[in-house]
This record gives sequence, structure tokens and C-alpha cells, in this order.
Amino acid sequence: MKIIKIFNIFLISLMPISSIRKLLYNFLLNYNIDENSEIGWLTFINCNKFVCKGTKIRNFNFISSKIFETSNSEIGFVNKFKDINIVTINASKINNNNKFIGEKKVSEENNFSLNKNSFIESNNYFDLTDSIEILEDCSIYSHVQIWTHGFTEKRIMKNKNVLIKSKCIINNACLISMGVEIDENSTIEIGSIVTKSVSNGGFYFHELQKN
Repeated sequence: MKIIKIFNIFLISLMPISSIRKLLYNFLLNYNIDENSEIGWLTFINCNKFVCKGTKIRNFNFISSKIFETSNSEIGFVNKFKDINIVTINASKINNNNKFIGEKKVSEENNFSLNKNSFIESNNYFDLTDSIEILEDCSIYSHVQIWTHGFTEKRIMKNKNVLIKSKCIINNACLISMGVEIDENSTIEIGSIVTKSVSNGGFYFHELQKN
């Protein structure tokens, strides 16, 4: 059955018109894609539950999660969502060539949430060994890496979620480590490496914080 499903998804993704792709995804795979949504060409969607309301998903995306729910949003080109438990995208925009990668053995911890009026630019990497939650009115610019796992000195893997609170800006080429919580109204400046939580808002330069 799994091979048949993947074969059907591939054939659906090749259909030349979005309306046909939506119809077949809904009819054959029991997805819930409404009439106000668009599914791009060669966008491969393999989910147990897929809900898409008022969302434009462009060409060449790969979506593989247990549950994927999006509303009033836009997902650009060549994004990859792989081995994730739950993805929730609400009234937000994701640009191009972003990677959201979980564990091969998906657990309840592998979740991604992007909330209202938030924006993710292009060429970012999100490690979803644990959960990442981005609250309202946030901007994530390009070449950002957010990690939710690491290793101890004895090479024992550990993981912890990342939370970015509302009205935050993560500028280009930043790296955010596991377990970090960034307080609302924070701006992380270009090239910063964030290994501990940021509180009280303000500007963060490398390992220095200014209010």
C-alpha cells in the first residue's frame, strides 16, 4: 500500500493543472484542499492528514509529515518538509529552498509551528529533531540555521525545543542552538551564534545583548 500511495502521489504531482492535482489529492488520498488553494507542479505531498485552506504552494516542494495543516499562507519553490510529526502554518509566508528536517523515526517531539504574520526568507535550515515554534509577527531572513539537537562530550545525543516569541527578527546567517528561547521584540543581528536564551527583548550581537 505504501508503494502504491507514493506512486499515486508522483502521478498526481505531474498533472498539468492545479485544479486537477487538488481534485486527485482529495479524492485518492482523502486530503482536504479547498478551492481557494493552489498546489504547484511537481509538489509531492505524502501525509496521513493534509489540510490546506486558502494557501498557495508553489512548484517543486516536497512535503512528508504525519499531519500538515496550513491556512491563508504562501509556500514558495523547492522547500522540503521531511520526517516531521506535525506542521502548522497559519497566515504566514515561506519563501524558497528552505529545509525542515526531522528524524527518520518520527516522534511526537518533531513538530514545527509558524504563526500569524510571520515570514521565512530563503535558504534556511530547521533541524526538527525536537520542536521549533515561531510565534506571531516574526521574520527569519536567509541562511539561518536552527538546531534542536547536539552532543555531549561523551558523544551522547541530546535534544531540546526552540521557541521564538512574537515580533522577533532573526537576521542573515545566524545560528540558533538547541534549547534557546528568544523573548518577544528581540532582534538577532547578522552572523550571531545564539547558544543561550535571550530575554527582555532588544538587540543581540554574537554573545552580547543590548536593550
